[in-house]
Amino acid sequence: MQQEEMRQQAKTILAAIWRGVPSSYKSKYRMTIWDQFESNILSAAYTNNLGKFLSSICSKLNATVGQSAQERSIVDEIVKLGNDKQLLKLLREETTLLVLMVRVENQDRRDKYEAEQAERAETEIDISEAKETEQELGF
Repeated sequence: MQQEEMRQQAKTILAAIWRGVPSSYKSKYRMTIWDQFESNILSAAYTNNLGKFLSSICSKLNATVGQSAQERSIVDEIVKLGNDKQLLKLLREETTLLVLMVRVENQDRRDKYEAEQAERAETEIDISEAKETEQELGF
């Protein structure tokens, strides 16, 4: 399997775990959460089984895998591929890069969400202004 494909699989797993970390936990440790995430990945990756890795890191971060059944299913499919040894080696050797990939993806999702919210708010303002104009004109 290609190295980049393995990175994408590892990133997918880590992103699902990140989304499964409770917001209260992220808030409580907001100054060090990314460092904690990285160090917990590194320590949990010292196993020979991807299932054990998932169990260990989720336990350490009080997390679940993903927020939806679809996310859990995607991670489950990656686990079933049987690339435990390669993925765990990648998680140990490229932890910082993989965490950075998750952070970038997370920021992209946040930026997209904020843009959608701003657009929605602008649309609502336009609608309310139109209603006010209609009222002023007696429509």
